[in-house]
Amino acid sequence: MKKVFFALAVVAMFSFVACNGNAAAEDTTAAQETEMVQDAAEEIVDESAEAVEGMAEEAATEAQEVVAE
Repeated sequence: MKKVFFALAVVAMFSFVACNGNAAAEDTTAAQETEMVQDAAEEIVDESAEAVEGMAEEAATEAQEVVAE
C-alpha cells in the first residue's frame, strides 16, 4: 500500500511541475514597438491606381486603332 501512495505522490508532483503549480501568470516579455504602415499602403494604392489608368488608356488607344482600320 505504501508503494501505491508513493507512486501517486510522484505522479502528483510531476503534474504540478508540468502545470507550473502556481496560478500567477508572469509576463516577462516586453511589448514590441510597431510602426504605422498607413503611408506605405496609401503609396501602393496610388501607384496601383496610376497603373490601372495607364492600362485603360492603352486599351482605349488600341481599340481606336482597331476601329480605324
